[in-house]
Amino acid sequence: MAREQGPPSGRRRFFRLAGLTASMAGRYAGHAIANRFRDEHARQTAREALDSRAGEDLAATLGELKGAVMKLGQFASQTAEFLPASIAEPLKTLQKQAPPMPYSMVRVQLRLALGREPEEAFAWIDPEPYAAASIGQVHRGRLHDGREVVIKLQYPGIASSCDSDLAQLKRALKAGRLIRVSAEVLDALFEEVRARLHEELDYVQEAAQMQRFRDFFADDERIVIPAVVPELSGTEVLTMALETGDELQALGPDYDRTLRSALSLRLFRFMCRSLFELGLIHADPNPGNFAYRPDGRLVIYDFGCIKAVAPETVAAYRRLIRAALAHDWAGVDAALHELGARVPGSPAIEDAFYAEWKAVLLAPLEQDEPFDFASSRIHRRVMAKSPEMLQRLHQFQPPARTLYLDRMIGGHYWTLVHLAGEVDLRGELEPYLLQ
Repeated sequence: MAREQGPPSGRRRFFRLAGLTASMAGRYAGHAIANRFRDEHARQTAREALDSRAGEDLAATLGELKGAVMKLGQFASQTAEFLPASIAEPLKTLQKQAPPMPYSMVRVQLRLALGREPEEAFAWIDPEPYAAASIGQVHRGRLHDGREVVIKLQYPGIASSCDSDLAQLKRALKAGRLIRVSAEVLDALFEEVRARLHEELDYVQEAAQMQRFRDFFADDERIVIPAVVPELSGTEVLTMALETGDELQALGPDYDRTLRSALSLRLFRFMCRSLFELGLIHADPNPGNFAYRPDGRLVIYDFGCIKAVAPETVAAYRRLIRAALAHDWAGVDAALHELGARVPGSPAIEDAFYAEWKAVLLAPLEQDEPFDFASSRIHRRVMAKSPEMLQRLHQFQPPARTLYLDRMIGGHYWTLVHLAGEVDLRGELEPYLLQ
């Protein structure tokens, strides 16, 4: 369980990030000077080595600091097409790197959050964390009336350091020119992340969002969402009923295919209903936030990262898919412009380019039978075409308004591939495309 300390705070956080910025800026400036005396091969080799070291330094620093910057590092590892591979790869370690704070600090934080001693509020608290993440950790507990609960507790000082942490991290990325987008796009992306993180740091809001999803999915007994214990919850502590389940990650090809397909269908329907009917999406697709029960029910945790998707954005996505399926490439381009994925004033995109990508991304929607995720090669075909995309970054850009929607889709694609079930994607999605 590693370190007996919480995340650094205040001045220490500032100086760690400022030191990272200065170090990276100095190294990349030195690299630029040295390039004057190198041939092209030596420049490329040196740049890859520099990026690799930068990635390792970023992962080490963000993992130590936790909070907003660790969350952003996890996010960056999931959107690696705009980062050099040598930087994106070390950041993937942040998906599992979250050393917990000791129980002595947990007691102090609970006392501050609830205004009373933990023993007054709970009959029992497991001193060992049930889970530890970037902005807080979870402990199992029991109420005095016998109810089993989980207690989500925020790390001290995380909320107050959010803005300054993100500002310093953005300076570090700009100093090394690590993100392959314009400064304006980078600023918009960071502002979107900052807004969502402030929401995620407010456990009162998370409790409200959890209740909204519970109410909306009350008609589906196959979806399980924990109930909040409001009298033991607040801005920095969230107490919920314990809803047990086995990790989705534990399911693989050796498990019953009927169960894997049923869970895959539940997950896809949850995505579609959330987006097209509720207008909200659960925007943290980490498989650890989803569990299953042997009867096929899907358990969903952690409603901190919820994104409200504007109706005009949903409509534009719908038009994009319909246009692609109809081979209407002008319609595809118009929808991408509307979503902000095309660089304004950039050269036109040839029809063949869109046709090739449609054949990769929408192939599951062009077959009548269920799509077999066990044999999916979409990710491999996307990776094979990625070098071509890197040559078109003057024409395409990551739109801030769809950042979390794209994250949800991409993240759950990997979960569905892991579950290796069969889903009638066309049949499930078609009613929403016709609206």
